[in-house]
Amino acid sequence: MSETAGAGVRAPRRSSRHRRFHEGGRIFASGAVAVIAIVLAAIVVLNPLNATRDDLRQIATDGVPLQAQLLALRTTVVDWQFFIERHIDALVPGAVADPTELVKGAQLITQQTRQAAVLSLHLERVGLASDARNLEAAMQAFTKTLPKLSPVASGVAIDNANLQTIVDAERTAIEHVWILSTQIGERISRDITKSETDQATNRLTLLRRIVLAAVALELLVLIVVTLVFGLRAGRRAHARQDVGVRHAYETRVQQALEMTTTEADVYDIVGEALRESVPDLRVEMLIADSSRAHFRRALSNDGDFEGCGVISPLACPAATVGHALMFPSSGALDACPYLKNRPSGACSAACLPVSIAGRTVGVTHAVGRDGVLPTDTDIEALNFTSRRGSERIAMIRAFATSEIQAQTDPLTGLLNRRSLENGVRDLRIEGVGFAVAYGDLDHFKVLNDTHGHEAGDQALRLFARVLTDSLRPIDIAARYGGEEFVIVLPDCSTDVAISVLERVRETLALTLSAGRMPPFTVTFGVASSDYAEEFDEVVAIADRALLGAKLAGRNRVALAAMPAEIRAGA
Repeated sequence: MSETAGAGVRAPRRSSRHRRFHEGGRIFASGAVAVIAIVLAAIVVLNPLNATRDDLRQIATDGVPLQAQLLALRTTVVDWQFFIERHIDALVPGAVADPTELVKGAQLITQQTRQAAVLSLHLERVGLASDARNLEAAMQAFTKTLPKLSPVASGVAIDNANLQTIVDAERTAIEHVWILSTQIGERISRDITKSETDQATNRLTLLRRIVLAAVALELLVLIVVTLVFGLRAGRRAHARQDVGVRHAYETRVQQALEMTTTEADVYDIVGEALRESVPDLRVEMLIADSSRAHFRRALSNDGDFEGCGVISPLACPAATVGHALMFPSSGALDACPYLKNRPSGACSAACLPVSIAGRTVGVTHAVGRDGVLPTDTDIEALNFTSRRGSERIAMIRAFATSEIQAQTDPLTGLLNRRSLENGVRDLRIEGVGFAVAYGDLDHFKVLNDTHGHEAGDQALRLFARVLTDSLRPIDIAARYGGEEFVIVLPDCSTDVAISVLERVRETLALTLSAGRMPPFTVTFGVASSDYAEEFDEVVAIADRALLGAKLAGRNRVALAAMPAEIRAGA
């Protein structure tokens, strides 16, 4: 009885152990299968993921540094162009450039050479050997033009034609470097960034198919692992795609701005770019006028935009603090006062200061829905577009200033001799006759010796202002040298020219009657363009009349005698 009972008790225990053994075996087998499936799936899944990560690393290793190096080189090229325009173009024969500025110029050359060498090395490493060779050749051509600038900078007398040839050769060489760098930038964006983006996208497509196959296996662990890796790769791909889109946008904006020649063109491009990059925001750019006392709207991406009511840079909080300000709601206590109580209702806003040539002169004002600030991507687009636009405007203004400086006398603001001759050549081409007056300030050396060179400079500036106020807009007045001036009066007889010059003398005397500076007078000699074929000969005839007027007592206008051969022909 007891044995039977004992047997009956022990049998279930063996059965229970047997079931636990089999259950454990199934769990172990399932786990083993799951582990094997996970390992196999991981191997298959990780391949495209690793390839995608390699693509991202490739862009980080090649694309981004190359673009940074290229931008640094292009910035140095622009700085060198500004240096040449400020310190070489403006030099007159015999003048010596500031040694400190020459040192800066040498540093720019060294920096540009070093940057080009580093960029060439990296271009070869990523397979762009042809671009590397072209860049090295362009830099060698540029370097060969530099020794010819040394005499100019050291003050050696060089005639205008040779100076222009030297400067043109340097500009041609540096412009070739600039054009080549633009082409290299396009290739970097296309051959590295776009290619790697396409490869990553293809591999991600393969990854999605693998994820679907893993779902079919109904392995929860594998699904979780795959989802984790898939989400991570998706975020990276999305971020990489955003980078690619942003770089493409920035490249297009930069290329469009490089083709602009006026400030109005720049504002048109910036407005169009903002309509594309931030379509959900209403944006305007306010720029200060020349007095910096008032704002004007330079551009807007929405014609019906109400805009900001701020009047001047001094009243704008963003322009005053010099950095971007964000306002989530115009109804908030600490919102900008110019956002409150707008007829169009409450809004959010981002205000970014605009700087031109290092000076804050405006603000980019972007308005969105109340309580919803612009995204980081929107702010990045606003920042980039405004900055690139302001940089282009600064360059256009710098070129315009250098052009004016090249055409005018720095002391009086009148045209220089070369600009005068260019104007007369145009009149000759158009067949327009003219009168020529050769003027000279009387006893100018005595004025300089008695009252100092500053008084002499003031006298020259005052006389130039009298000339400008007394002549017609079409008349050409130039400082011919020292205290000598030449005036060309198009479509004007010598009789009328004499009356105009008498009015100049009267205006000069009236201006000097205020007694703010020592008095002085002016003497003119007048000739007609009919007196000689060459302009220099007409000027010489007027100069002889001026000499006669000087001998006759100065402070008068004398008409040159008509040459005998012209009288005989008449």
